[in-house]
Amino acid sequence: MSIIQYAVNGAGIKSADYLDPREVDESTDDWEYEQMVQDAAEDYWENHDGWEDHWPLNIELFVDGKSVGLFEVVMEMEPTFSASKQERAA
Repeated sequence: MSIIQYAVNGAGIKSADYLDPREVDESTDDWEYEQMVQDAAEDYWENHDGWEDHWPLNIELFVDGKSVGLFEVVMEMEPTFSASKQERAA
């Protein structure tokens, strides 16, 4: 299992946060790295005040301490609506 880390907006590996370890080797495809970065963005949003940041963000992905690359992450919002019946004034 490989150690997976990510850093946001040029913070570097010394400030990197961790994801769950994964199996990574020379046969790992680009889409798998992109999925890891999407997981990193979700972790950043939920656990590291990412909701306060201005998106899109640049996230650098590290596997076993070596940079895999820099990825631009765009946050897509899905609106949610709720309604409640209002009482009419007499």
